[in-house]
Amino acid sequence: MISKVPASNLRRSRSGGNALVESAFTLIPTFALIFAFIDFGLMLYRWSSLQNAVREGVRYAITFQTQTSPALGQVASIKNVVERNSMRLVHSTDTPQHIFVKFYATTAPNVEIPAGGNVPGNIVEVSVQNVSFSWIAPLSGSYGGNIPFYRTNTPLTLKVYAFDILGGYPVGVSSVAP
Repeated sequence: MISKVPASNLRRSRSGGNALVESAFTLIPTFALIFAFIDFGLMLYRWSSLQNAVREGVRYAITFQTQTSPALGQVASIKNVVERNSMRLVHSTDTPQHIFVKFYATTAPNVEIPAGGNVPGNIVEVSVQNVSFSWIAPLSGSYGGNIPFYRTNTPLTLKVYAFDILGGYPVGVSSVAP
């Protein structure tokens, strides 16, 4: 049978700071996990919002629609659709430019058509490129420096793409301004 011996006053006074040290060892990793969840959640939110925006831009492009107020060409109209669906993450007036619309022939899908490529049967590519995302809690300076996508000096760069083949012109339309 073990008897309980009361702790001396000296022993009780020396062990008073242990709670503070143990709290620090518990709270620091807890906050790191919370910030990591927030960081990855925000990154996935931005990526999925931009992916949805370029997908909507391609859906708009294949129908050969253009905005009439103000009167815009097809490429400018597509960029406005992407901007409207991007949750204000990118704008068509950004410098440097983030929203790109390119046209390719189906016979040469790796060669961009510089002008006048918006004809039925061609491929349209709508992309949002070089949108940087800086982490809230960068840990690489003090921990995990070998994790390639979690560095303080290099923010994550998001690039999203969507492709489709342009359909036929709407009834009564024989061409659309680029």
